[in-house]
Amino acid sequence: MEFSSDFRKYLSSIEPGVDAASAAKAAHEKVRERLKADEETKDAHKDTFLSGSYARHTGIHDINDVDVICVVDIDHTITEPEWVLSWLQGVLSKYYKETRLQGRSIGAIAAKGVWLDIVPGTPQSSDDGPLWIPDRDAKEWVQAHPKGQIAASTSENKATNGFYVQTAKLLKSWKDRLPTEKSKPKSYILETLIHQTIGVPTSHARAVVNLLEGIQNSYGWCRGTNTVPLLPDPGYSSVNVAKRWSSVDFDAFLDQVKPAAQTARQALDATDETESRKLWRKLFGSTFGQ
Repeated sequence: MEFSSDFRKYLSSIEPGVDAASAAKAAHEKVRERLKADEETKDAHKDTFLSGSYARHTGIHDINDVDVICVVDIDHTITEPEWVLSWLQGVLSKYYKETRLQGRSIGAIAAKGVWLDIVPGTPQSSDDGPLWIPDRDAKEWVQAHPKGQIAASTSENKATNGFYVQTAKLLKSWKDRLPTEKSKPKSYILETLIHQTIGVPTSHARAVVNLLEGIQNSYGWCRGTNTVPLLPDPGYSSVNVAKRWSSVDFDAFLDQVKPAAQTARQALDATDETESRKLWRKLFGSTFGQ
C-alpha cells in the first residue's frame, strides 16, 4: 500500500528544524562576507556559493554541516593543493577558534555549533562552470562542478514532480538506520544512485521501490567481485563519484539493499493495511505512520 499521507507526515518529521536552518543560514552568510572582505582573500576572491545537501535541499534532521565553495583566482598549474588549503585555514583561523585542515576543505565551527566546510576552487574556464579543487591527500587538483550538481538536482526534481528531493530525504533516513558505518554510502553517492533509478514515480512508496529494486538490479551482480561500478556525477559526467568507495563498503551497502528492496516491494503490494504499515516501519522505523 502507498500510504501517501503517512509518507508526507514522515517527511515532515525528518525535515531540518527552524532553529537549525536559521543557524546554518547565519553561519554561511557570515563566512562568505568574511572571505569576500578579508585583506588576504579579497583580491583573489571571485565568488562564494553553497554546495552539498544543504544547497540541494536534500538534508534531513539537524544540519550537520554546510558546504561553502570559495572560488579564487589562482593558477592551479603552479600552486600546490596543500598551500591553498593551508592559506585558507590561516585566514579562517582569524575568525573561528576551531578550524581543521581536511582533504579538500577547511572545516570550522561557527556560532551555535554549525560546522562549515569551506572548499577552495578555481575555474577551469568560465566562473560558473567546472572547478579545479585541491586534493591534499592525492597531492593534485581534481575536477568538480558543484553548480552543475545543483542544476542536475533541480532539473531531476522538476522532472519527477518533486519526488526526487523528497525521495532523497527518505533514502537518507533509511540509510541512517543501517547497522554499520561501512554500509552507509556518502550522501552524494546515494543521490547519484537515486538519479539513476528513480524513474517517474507516482507516489513516495513507488519511488522507494524503484530505487531499491533499481540499485539491486543494476549493481547486485557486482557483490563479491572486488569491484565498484563507475557512477558518473549527474552534474558533471566526467567525474566518477564512486572513485573513493571501497569494494568492502560497496558490498556492505548492497547487503542491505537486497532485503530492503524485498521489504519495500512486499509493503507496496500488501493489501492488508496493518501488514503493509508494519513492513514500511522495518525500513523507516516505528514513527512511520504515527
